[in-house]
Amino acid sequence: MKIVFWGASRGCGTTSNMTAAAGFLALVMNHRGICLQPKAAIGDLESFFVPVEKRSVLREESTYYALEGMDYLIWQEQHHRLDAAAMKESLVSLMDHRLYYLPGGAREKPGLYPAQTGELQRRILDRMEEYAELLFIDIGSGRDEFSYSLLQRADVVVVNFSGEQRELEQFFCSQIPCHGKVLYLLANYSAEQVYNCENLQRIYRMDPGSICCIPTNPHFAQACMRGRVEQYMKTCCRYKGSSQRNEQFWMGLRTLATLILEAGAHE
Repeated sequence: MKIVFWGASRGCGTTSNMTAAAGFLALVMNHRGICLQPKAAIGDLESFFVPVEKRSVLREESTYYALEGMDYLIWQEQHHRLDAAAMKESLVSLMDHRLYYLPGGAREKPGLYPAQTGELQRRILDRMEEYAELLFIDIGSGRDEFSYSLLQRADVVVVNFSGEQRELEQFFCSQIPCHGKVLYLLANYSAEQVYNCENLQRIYRMDPGSICCIPTNPHFAQACMRGRVEQYMKTCCRYKGSSQRNEQFWMGLRTLATLILEAGAHE
């Protein structure tokens, strides 16, 4: 099942929300999943799982032997060499081998890719579905042709909001082109904010079963910044009742994970 996370605006927590949902489904619900960002997205997923002290200070600039992650798979698919072994060696294991992520790679210059890179990545994503129950794809807030093509091919689209009036009005006036089930997620949610789940349901006539929220959690935000998401989520899973903040955060993730599974089951 392809689950695409898309942001109605920049900076609304799309990557962190996807990471949290995927981690919960792996740790608590025992689903095997893969997280990734296509080359067109902002490549910050890897930094969530690699502690600051372990990140390389100097990045290798070679365009040949330093290929990794999505860069390597694009090259393999371009030369008709992509197989299960290449897929497996490119993935990094997380959450006790129940969740994996695909590094984006350091080959950022557009000129280094063939014109058909978007189609190559779409074929790679189709192949990846064979190796996991859930394929989580973060496309940021992209509004380009490639992003729209992924939205149209997704089984479930999770639209992320920051909860600002202008963002909401622009989204519901324009909509996005997708054929799968659409869920709505309010990130960094506060009970005091005006645009809460109840008001959105009333104003925009939304199905109550299509919207949920994840409460603001500075501890999780700090874990994302320091590259310790895996460690935080394992600790939160083990001691989720140790604080009211963690309990509310965990309940929000449970609701989101349940909605994703239910939406996928109806597709």
